[in-house]
Amino acid sequence: MKYRFYLLLPIAVILLLSCSSTPVYRGDGIHCTGGEWSEISSSGGNPQTTTENKMMDAIESWMGTPYLYGGESLSGVDCSAFTQAVYQAVNIDIPRTASQQCAASRVVNPPDLQFGDLIFFNTSGSGISHVGIYIGNGYFAHASSSRGVVKESLAKQYYTDRIVSVGRFM
Repeated sequence: MKYRFYLLLPIAVILLLSCSSTPVYRGDGIHCTGGEWSEISSSGGNPQTTTENKMMDAIESWMGTPYLYGGESLSGVDCSAFTQAVYQAVNIDIPRTASQQCAASRVVNPPDLQFGDLIFFNTSGSGISHVGIYIGNGYFAHASSSRGVVKESLAKQYYTDRIVSVGRFM
């Protein structure tokens, strides 16, 4: 009986730690837990301005484009090239990589999320490794490494647990 306790104790500790509010990422002045972003599934709305409508048209034109690491065209694109191209469509120049985009953008707090904001994720365990564009009503568009450019719900735990930061250029 005594030995069974010692065998079960590490399992209990692992389960408790996996449910904690440990930050997804700490560094470069960013300290964000995914839980802070769990209530955004209904925030924001559809594009409202001419610029936002033009941005949505650009996003739609990329839908279905296959993922290609380092790719920058409709024949294959990675996440940060996708966000850069969408912003270029509305005459806003942003840096090339997700981490550079995050560093150059204005930080957005969870309740202030708006159409066109960039959402930065830690999917690799070592800082900002993915980016998408918020398109309203709890959805974002991104270049998924397995499905190409798609729309995705932020209500999915996978994403809310991995959000590092949100930035704005508009």
